[in-house]
Amino acid sequence: MSRRHDTVQPTRHVDPDPRFGFPNHPTPTRCQTEPTLFDFTNGDRSGETRPATDNRLDKARRACSGCPIVKGCLQWALVNKPITRIGIWAGTTPTQRTTLRKRMVDRLGPDWIDVLAERNKARRERAAAARHNPLTVNQSRIIRLDREVNGPMPQPITPAQQQRNMARLVAGLKAA
Repeated sequence: MSRRHDTVQPTRHVDPDPRFGFPNHPTPTRCQTEPTLFDFTNGDRSGETRPATDNRLDKARRACSGCPIVKGCLQWALVNKPITRIGIWAGTTPTQRTTLRKRMVDRLGPDWIDVLAERNKARRERAAAARHNPLTVNQSRIIRLDREVNGPMPQPITPAQQQRNMARLVAGLKAA
């Protein structure tokens, strides 16, 4: 039987991924005005009963659900795992974020953070180009009609996604 020794580990400073800026909003969010509401670690019951803990988590989730930066907050929390090991971020617990990271690996591959960074960069570049070269009214109408008839255009996949898809295809052919 092994024993766990509680020793104090020196904390090391970890910088957030610079490709993903921390989401900001001009008005203070609930996590800024009531930070204790979002304090939570795995297994944290703080001397509470299970219903009391669930109630505390529900309050934090409701606060996040109305937040204007919840999408950016979730992305930032998923990408910066060492910094977000504790606490409620975008209405998710540490365990839920671990599950979401695994799903991101399944969906986008082991380099999912790089894929997200590339997508965000491309989105920013498209937005900047659109500001400098806006569509004409007729072009906008054609695009809107095309979306109504054909649905949204598929997103281009990255070279890493192409390699992952090829590996899956080859594995499937070998299994068959």
